[in-house]
Amino acid sequence: MPVVKIPDVAGVTLLETDLDGFIQPNFPLSEMERRDLFKNMPNYKFRKDDVMLLTFAKTGTNWLYEILKMILNRSSEYTEDVKIETMMESRPVADIDTVKSPRVMNTHYPYQYLPIKGLQEKQIKTVLCLRNPKDYAVSHYNHMRSIKFYEYNGKWCDWLPICMDGKLEYGKYTDYLKGFETAIKQGVGFPLHVMYFEDLKSNGLEELDKLLKFLEIDLDTELRKDIIHKCGFDQMVNKNWDATNFIFHEDKEFHTKGFMRKGSVGNWKTWFTVAQNEAFDKQWNSEMEGYDMFKFRYTL
Repeated sequence: MPVVKIPDVAGVTLLETDLDGFIQPNFPLSEMERRDLFKNMPNYKFRKDDVMLLTFAKTGTNWLYEILKMILNRSSEYTEDVKIETMMESRPVADIDTVKSPRVMNTHYPYQYLPIKGLQEKQIKTVLCLRNPKDYAVSHYNHMRSIKFYEYNGKWCDWLPICMDGKLEYGKYTDYLKGFETAIKQGVGFPLHVMYFEDLKSNGLEELDKLLKFLEIDLDTELRKDIIHKCGFDQMVNKNWDATNFIFHEDKEFHTKGFMRKGSVGNWKTWFTVAQNEAFDKQWNSEMEGYDMFKFRYTL
C-alpha cells in the first residue's frame, strides 16, 4: 500500500495512498495502520447510539457533522471536535474508540467497503448527503490545492480530467452514486436518510425537521432555528478548526482559517469553461445512464 504520485494532465503530481488498487488520501498513518483500517473496515463494531454519516469527498461532511453533533447534544454550541476524529479511514480504531458517545461516525468510502453487517446488526441510523457533481469537483480541486499532504499545485484545467476519469481518491463520483442506488433498490437493511447539500442550503429548517424526524429526536423551535443559524457558512467559518497542520497553499479561493471555502451552490459556473462543461455533461450522462434515483440542482 505505497504512497503514490498521481500526475495530472500536465504532469504535476499529487500524493495519494494506493490500497490494493483503491486510492484514498495520504492520511498521516503508518503502513500497518493503513492496511489494518482498510482490511478491517467491513468488521467495525458500532455502539448502539452511533449515528453514521456517509458522504463522497467535499459534499458537505463537515457541515452535516456539526449539525448532527448539535442535534445529538441538544445544543447549538459548536463541538470541540471535528469530523476527522471519527473518520473511519483516517484514524486507528483504538483512537476512535476513545471518543465519547454519542458519536457521529463518518467515511467517504463507497458502499461496497462499508461495515454493512455492523450497520444492520445495530440498526445504525445513517445519513447519506449528496452534492451536485460540478460544485463537488470545484471544491475538491481547491481542497487538494490547499492541504499539505497532497503536495499539489496544479491547474484546474489539468486536474479536472483526472477527476472525471476517477484517478483520484475514492474513485468516480458516478460509481459512488451507482453503488448506493443499487443497494437502496435492493434494500440496505439499516435506517437510511438521503439529504442534498443544495436542499439544506436553500431550505435549512425544513431539511432539519426531516432529519430530526428520521433520528426520532424532538427539539424546540428556538433551538432548531439556532442550529441552522450557527451552522450557516458565515457562522461556521468562525469555529476554531485548528487547521494549521493541513493548510498548504494560501490560495485566495481557499478560506485558510479552516476546511471551509465558499459553501455555495453554483460556484462551478466561475470555473468551468463552456467546453469543460459540455465534456463533463457528456461523460456524466453516459456513465449515469440507467441510474436516475438521485436528482441534483446546479443552481438555487
